Amino acid sequence: MDIESYGTQWRATLLRADRPSDCLFRLTLLVDPSRGAEGVVFTEFYDYAPLGTDPGREYGYSVNAPYDALDVLADAYSPGDGPARERLADGLATLVMQGVLGNNLPLKGNQAKVLEGFLAAGVTATKSNWFWMNSD
Repeated sequence: MDIESYGTQWRATLLRADRPSDCLFRLTLLVDPSRGAEGVVFTEFYDYAPLGTDPGREYGYSVNAPYDALDVLADAYSPGDGPARERLADGLATLVMQGVLGNNLPLKGNQAKVLEGFLAAGVTATKSNWFWMNSD
């Protein structure tokens, strides 16, 4: 698992895989106290490289939860000792290793499973979708 920190943001890459059609697939967890109501963000991410006349594009399907829910989520996914953000990331990474989450699910499949898990933990969570297209 790769970990990056920028200011108040902490990001764990849970899975990175190359898919056919020059697509980089990632599952990430972002934890950022400065984002308040969306301080915990799980994202299923697709990055398509430019190919022929297609200039490239990116798609993200996220589950957002309040930063204040981090401890509850960490306890639900990985009870025990240690910092909550690491425990939550470890719990989600375990689901990747078990095949519950991963590159093999249909579009938005990871998003749906994580939303279900967050809600089952009693956390108010929402979905969000976004995309970017290269206009070159």
